[in-house]
Amino acid sequence: MRNELTFCNKIVNFASVVPLEKCYRYAGNILLKNTLMVFTYHDVSSDPSEFSRTFDLNTSPDVFDYQMRFIADEFNIVSPDDLLENRLPEKAALITFDDGFESYFRKAIPILEKYRIPSIIFLNMSPIKGSVFWAGLITYLCEKREDFKEYLLGKSLGNLRKKTLFLSCDRRLVKAYLDRTDDDLHEEVSKYVGRFATEKELAEASVNSLVYYGNHLFKHDVPLLLSDEELLSSYSRNREELMKYANYRDMFSFPFGQPGTCFFRKQADLLIENGVKKVFNTSGKLNREMGSSCLNRLSLSDSNDTKGKIWLKIFYQMFKGQIMY
Repeated sequence: MRNELTFCNKIVNFASVVPLEKCYRYAGNILLKNTLMVFTYHDVSSDPSEFSRTFDLNTSPDVFDYQMRFIADEFNIVSPDDLLENRLPEKAALITFDDGFESYFRKAIPILEKYRIPSIIFLNMSPIKGSVFWAGLITYLCEKREDFKEYLLGKSLGNLRKKTLFLSCDRRLVKAYLDRTDDDLHEEVSKYVGRFATEKELAEASVNSLVYYGNHLFKHDVPLLLSDEELLSSYSRNREELMKYANYRDMFSFPFGQPGTCFFRKQADLLIENGVKKVFNTSGKLNREMGSSCLNRLSLSDSNDTKGKIWLKIFYQMFKGQIMY
């Protein structure tokens, strides 16, 4: 870190006589030389759902196009197979998506094809097969139902106030609430979340050489609330569904993604012990150990719409310090 701070002082001096954009590029060429940057997305839409807007998960097609052009210019983009086979150049980058929104197949893939950029989407097969999206259900309840928030807080007041409320929603608590209210929220939650891809769309895209599928659990549960058996069961059930597609790779991203808040490090180790080749979080950190089995990702969204804003987000996360999970 001391060397990086010294380098930053040099950048400040350099910036006094050189345009800021060139400073960013100069810094990136030095600081990111032997690193892997993994970018992650969810939704690419000009008309995002309330869920995507609320949690800053959307990138408009125009901004996504701009970001892909930027990443292609500034980084050496690799495929999931390159990562698995350790074919990683300097300033490597990987493009990933989570969940399985329809917009990836209809909006993102054409833009990725335009720049010949490979990507992997980590899928929850339960909502793709027609079930309610668990992350959508629990966030909908916490955002829209005051009686649910009161019900949940009443169950464990001291514990729940320490973290985001929906991350405390285990299936037992939610089922008890729904049984009591006798509500069928499938239609309301589906409208709130937006459209998921269909199995037909998965089959059609699976033959695209730039498209890869990964595992995100069968249902988008909070891993921290799952036992080891439940975690492996959800992973295995999802894997069985995804093995139908030749472009599936045994790579996994944690739902919700934040180390310590949403999952334990031992859960990553457990998955690796059971055959997962690469495990991803969404800590935002840079990957200095490019061959590691556990990798960090950085989220980009609609607000990162200039080169300066993208670089600032990258460097901000870099100098926050590396958090191991």
